[in-house]
Amino acid sequence: MITNVIVIMKIQLPEIRIIPAFNVREVHNTICRGVLTACFMLVLSFGCDDGSETTPDPEYGPTREVFFGEELALVQEISFKAEQFTVFGDLRIPPLGEKHPVILMLHGSGEATRNGSVPFEPIIEIFLRNGFAVLSWDKPGSGKSTGEFSSGRTLSDRAIIVLAAIQVMQDNASIDGSLIGLWGISQAGWVMSKVLESSNRVSFMIVVGGGAEDSIEQFAYLVGQVAACAGETPEKVEDIEKYWSQMIKALNYTEYRDAADFIATIPSIVDFTGLEVSEENEWTAWPRDIDAFFDPMDVMKSIDIPVLVFYGELDRNIDPVQGASAYQQALDEAGNEDYRIEVLQGAGHILFEAETGCLDEFVGNEYVPEYLEILEDWISTNVP
Repeated sequence: MITNVIVIMKIQLPEIRIIPAFNVREVHNTICRGVLTACFMLVLSFGCDDGSETTPDPEYGPTREVFFGEELALVQEISFKAEQFTVFGDLRIPPLGEKHPVILMLHGSGEATRNGSVPFEPIIEIFLRNGFAVLSWDKPGSGKSTGEFSSGRTLSDRAIIVLAAIQVMQDNASIDGSLIGLWGISQAGWVMSKVLESSNRVSFMIVVGGGAEDSIEQFAYLVGQVAACAGETPEKVEDIEKYWSQMIKALNYTEYRDAADFIATIPSIVDFTGLEVSEENEWTAWPRDIDAFFDPMDVMKSIDIPVLVFYGELDRNIDPVQGASAYQQALDEAGNEDYRIEVLQGAGHILFEAETGCLDEFVGNEYVPEYLEILEDWISTNVP
């Protein structure tokens, strides 16, 4: 269970404060099983320049007027190339002004269209109200976007798409190419770090429930929380996290088998993951050059752009205490004096109101109000 949660915040100088809220679940509770392989295997590491290997070659559809809450936007469908992908999305531009800063909205894991797997409208309304254009797209395999993620390269491929989108925005006459920001949720935390590793064109970033350790350790936390919600003791949960990590990171069969045999005795984990213990002739160690071993904090240690980070107190997907602490340490090491980290009480992985955060909890689709209030305050005062 999560206890003694604090809220860490920093703008110019560090502050510590607690924001009362409600509770949390994680946004992907219903899709977590469906994307277990994606969470599990993740992606190969990659090296690329400030763009993809193919020319984005964007095409724009006709302009239409759309309201997001009370804010009017001029909306154009856009398509562009990013290596093996053809990506379709919507660019939403405030009706007043000639050039606008832009925010790219990045999805978490699983299927998602340009409209989001979480409610995008209230977030887009805030961005529009503060003069920002907003670009989001259908993930390949969802909506109109085409192309398949390469085996073991989900994060890498997603970052390549973002790099292509950045190039498209820099070439758009309605966009101020010097002010391109990223908003991302969950898995996007790793993707954004991959982008920052390869590009200096990002002006600011907003992270919602993003991983702050390698995804193997993140998944160890997740399965531990599944066990906690099934009634296991805190001591047993700690052992589950330790042995899950050992099982995946094992360099020899004995190390793997000791951990796997322990995990196989936990019914809730076996049911959730479908774990089957491999015999020695079937087992191989995971290669160390895949993205499952990528720690986004290695990148954040050198980032000096404005950063806003949110966690939900009851996040069962990604450890909010570890995440808040890791971001603070990394950004302090970078000498970054323009960051803010918030852990919201009563909020889960996607910052919906919740009671327990367990994956089987029924929750509505309302963000805790502090999330939207802080988001608007920060975007209006910390970004030019």
